[in-house]
Amino acid sequence: MPTYRDLLRAATERLRAAGIESARLDAEVLLAHVFGIDRTELYRRLPEPVEAATEPFWHLIERRAHGEPVAYLTGHREFYGLDFIVTPDTLIPRPETEFLVTWTVERLRSRRDHVRCVDVGTGCGAIVIAIAATLGPAHPALLVGCDRSFAALRVARLNRDRLAPGRVHLVCGDLLNWCRGPLDMVVANLPYLRPEQWHPSIAFEPPEALFAPDAGFGLYAELLPQVAERLATHGAFIFEIDPAQAERALTVASQYFPEAAVTVLPDLAGLPRYVTIERKTKSRVS
Repeated sequence: MPTYRDLLRAATERLRAAGIESARLDAEVLLAHVFGIDRTELYRRLPEPVEAATEPFWHLIERRAHGEPVAYLTGHREFYGLDFIVTPDTLIPRPETEFLVTWTVERLRSRRDHVRCVDVGTGCGAIVIAIAATLGPAHPALLVGCDRSFAALRVARLNRDRLAPGRVHLVCGDLLNWCRGPLDMVVANLPYLRPEQWHPSIAFEPPEALFAPDAGFGLYAELLPQVAERLATHGAFIFEIDPAQAERALTVASQYFPEAAVTVLPDLAGLPRYVTIERKTKSRVS
């Protein structure tokens, strides 16, 4: 009868042979998931024999060996310290997107009136739900997540009801075509990849959540004038981009918001990743 350590060692070797860089971590996560324990408990059990059936574990290991993301295998992904349900109907939230939450929360906290904030292309709801959970139930902000995918919104509803019940409204709509405004805050992480940026690591995620036309900037080119029409006098807008789009994003945003401060901010790797627009502030373009 194999021990947990035996299973972990064998699974790690299988994933390494398949070229999985995070083989050991992935094997730990999947082993803990299958047996319904956390990784701390897994380490405690390493010397112990595994008395339950191991076939479900090896089934997941083979799926991982063929490239399927751990988040889809477990059905969960941590984002901003929260446990989100994810499915192949939604993009898997990335760590770099957490900055959108931090930036937005800092500005919403400075306002105690009934501000309106919309997360465009909400997917599994990670951004807007993290905003709601961080602000807490006492903050009066009206928080909305919108997406044109019914399947994605079903996942977002599950996450909302688990993590921020009663705090987030979900709308099925294309960009901001459904909304009149005015809006005080808009946040977006829309698809921005070019077809040639396809990689096996993203093969299992929905293409419509990854790729956009017009060199990856097509959806933002459509969204920017919509935000310009709906953003309140002292409103703000932040969106995530491909670093290669920084110059174009800055130019287009400045055209639609000539009176605002338009800035491109770097991610933790120093790459230009976020565009921020703040109306009725001193002009500052960098």
